[in-house]
Amino acid sequence: MAELGDDETPEAERIASDADRRREAWGATLDDMTAMADEFEDEGWETVRIPAGDSGPFGPSSGKGGEGAFGFAYVIPGDKAETVADLFEATSFPEYEVYRAENDGRVYIVTALFSPETETAVFIAGAWDLREALECATVAVEEGRMYSYLQKLDGTVVGVVEHDDPEKFFPNLDAIRRYAPNSDGEGEGDEN
Repeated sequence: MAELGDDETPEAERIASDADRRREAWGATLDDMTAMADEFEDEGWETVRIPAGDSGPFGPSSGKGGEGAFGFAYVIPGDKAETVADLFEATSFPEYEVYRAENDGRVYIVTALFSPETETAVFIAGAWDLREALECATVAVEEGRMYSYLQKLDGTVVGVVEHDDPEKFFPNLDAIRRYAPNSDGEGEGDEN
C-alpha cells in the first residue's frame, strides 16, 4: 500500500484515506463521550450527550455572537436544543473538563459541562481544524478565558458557558500558528 505523501499515490486515494482517518477519529470521539457519560450516569447524574452537527472556533472579527465575541460554536441538533435550553434556564454549569485529541491538524474534542448542584452533565463532541483557530486561541489566551456557545442551526444560542482556562482548549498556541494560513510564522520550527 502506498504511504500518504507518496508522489505515486493518486489524489483520490489520498482523499479517501483522509476521510477514513477522520471518520475513525470521530467515531472514537463519540465512543469516548459515551463512556464518560456512562460513568456519570452510573454515579446517579443526569446526562445529555450531544454530537455537534458542526463546531469550530471563531474570533471577534467573525461577526458571530455579540461585538468582540469569541469561543467555540457547537451546532446542537434540533432534538437536543430544547433540552439544552431548558437546562441552561434551570441551572448553571460552573465546572467543566475538556478532552481533546489531535490527528493530522484536526482536533477532536469533548467538552463536558457540570452542574454539581443538580448533578447534571452535558457532554458535547465536536471537531475542528487547527488552521481555523488562530484568532480565537490568541484572544482566549490574552483574555484568560474562553466561551462555549451552544446554538441551533439557525444561529439561535441556547446556552453559553465561560471557561477560565483557555489552555484546556488550546494547549499549544505555537502549533496553531504553524497551521494557520497567513500567520506571522511565530513558533515555526516543526514541519507541517
